[in-house]
Amino acid sequence: MISRWVAALGASVLLFSCGDGEGSVTWADDVAVVVHRHCSGCHRPGQAAPFPLLTYEDAWRKRRQIVRVTSSGYMPPWLPTHGDFLGARGLSDGEVALLSTWVDGGAMRGEPATEPRAPGFDSGWSLGAPDLVLSADEALDVPADGPDLFRNLVLPVPPDRLRFVEAVEIRPGNASVHHAVLQVDGTRDARSRDAQDPGPGFGGMEMGLSVPPDGHFLGWTPGKAVRRNAPGRAWRLWPGSDLVLQLHLTPTGKPERVRPTIGLYFTEVPPEETPFALVMRSERIDIPAGEAGFKAADHVVLPVAAELRAVYPHAHYLCTHMVAWATLPDGERRTLFEIGRWDFDWQDDYHYRNPLRLPAGTRVDFEYIYDNSAANPNNPSSPPRRVAYGLESTDEMATLSLTLVADLPEERPVLGWAMANRDVERSPEDPGAWVNLAVAVRACPAPPGEEFRLVPHQTAAAHASRALELSPERADALRELGISLVELGQGERAEALFRQALGAGRGEQIARLHLGELLARSGRTAEGIAEFERAVETFPNHATLRNNLATALFIEERLEDAVEHYRVAVRLDPGYFNAWFNLGRALGELGRLEEARAALSTAADLRPGSAEVTQAIDALGGG
Repeated sequence: MISRWVAALGASVLLFSCGDGEGSVTWADDVAVVVHRHCSGCHRPGQAAPFPLLTYEDAWRKRRQIVRVTSSGYMPPWLPTHGDFLGARGLSDGEVALLSTWVDGGAMRGEPATEPRAPGFDSGWSLGAPDLVLSADEALDVPADGPDLFRNLVLPVPPDRLRFVEAVEIRPGNASVHHAVLQVDGTRDARSRDAQDPGPGFGGMEMGLSVPPDGHFLGWTPGKAVRRNAPGRAWRLWPGSDLVLQLHLTPTGKPERVRPTIGLYFTEVPPEETPFALVMRSERIDIPAGEAGFKAADHVVLPVAAELRAVYPHAHYLCTHMVAWATLPDGERRTLFEIGRWDFDWQDDYHYRNPLRLPAGTRVDFEYIYDNSAANPNNPSSPPRRVAYGLESTDEMATLSLTLVADLPEERPVLGWAMANRDVERSPEDPGAWVNLAVAVRACPAPPGEEFRLVPHQTAAAHASRALELSPERADALRELGISLVELGQGERAEALFRQALGAGRGEQIARLHLGELLARSGRTAEGIAEFERAVETFPNHATLRNNLATALFIEERLEDAVEHYRVAVRLDPGYFNAWFNLGRALGELGRLEEARAALSTAADLRPGSAEVTQAIDALGGG
């Protein structure tokens, strides 16, 4: 037995150290550059890959597995079969053949002195040390077995000032993390949910009132590249907001502890545009056991011209094929992306190398195909069982997120209307869809002409009323109806709705902002101040709230208090014209003329040629 072991070990050592043959493919001359370019980013310490691929020794140990997974197309993980996207990880046919030739030829090293150095990573961060690192307060415990888990961790952002984020890196730190999604919450709703859940964060796939920041989809999947946004394409991170990190956790067969970290990279270049994340979906999913060709589809018509920057498709284990296309107004059809072999374990978002322009009136469709038969190797159920729409990974989903930039910035809200309107078409009995449509209508540019000024508010009021017919005590519907009624001159009824909303639902404190504004505008300034001050306790970093509170204090001639809140408002949002202008006026009333001129000068820079600013500066006199 011992002699056989020694003989086998000797043969292994001989193979490991065999010399070069002239003209042979070697690690040093041919293979290292391919492995470092396509594999090492994930196959390194601290990443999700189960083993490193940095050195010749690393690659030699896994040489046959490398050939097997690259020849089959399983690695590197890259799903699109149509679409020119940034960061494509697929190997060329020549690179696949090169790896196979290398292993068939003995996986020779070549000359160690000439082989490329393994890529370096600064403390594991792909882009070097981040400007800000946030970590979960507590670790999550994942049991050895059982169903998948979804947890939403809340990470507060330091309340210093508005920052512009050009890159984010999410480090889950544990193989039990299947994928992660990152959103931003400025409403404190996520904190409320966290406080009511006994574990770290809160459970479920619903992420509360958090949203993709400025329309940017942020997430992590194994192998996802970290890239800096181009100058002018950063997103705004408001001080005191919360990051909400949703983790999809899968048991690994042993107990795991997960404590992710997030690295943020800032820039001083403000964003020049604000994308919109338009989400398409189908919930009409009910797949009988054994059915191999079930289809889910959705569509949306874009009412304005826009540029398509990225797509993020999502389904679960049974999906096998995905395709989306755009039908232009002239009838031309363009395939936006296609995935011929969907794999839930390698989902990602895909950014176009050259964004696609879509004119107004373009219809976007997607169609996903699902295989619920025993022949699908990814089917989690054996034997197959009926599968319907649901949020668990053993259920099924069909969503497609489009990152769009409207040609005209003022038309961005119209994309929100298109999404909300489609949601109502799809789910007319969903009160939340009607609330979202009411919000979207109010945000849209008003039709031209004074006679049409009230039309959006009338329409929004009708949508909110429909939501209340479906769910009479729904707090956000009460709030939205109240907002529209204020504009329609029904202040008394609006006040009652705001107060009802405040007592109807957990965390519905947004209504308090509108209640305070209504009271202040109607001459009940002291009552308005009281509501504003209560709202500040919940939303201390809401710039508009601070400005409105300061203005109410200004009316009550509490000038020092007004200045304090105006200063907070401009710190939170340095581009806030009204706050700078009002700060200058308040300082002027206090006789602090130099400070007043400085504030009004900033207001003038923000709105060149403003007659009211010029008049305010002139009123200060010379000096």
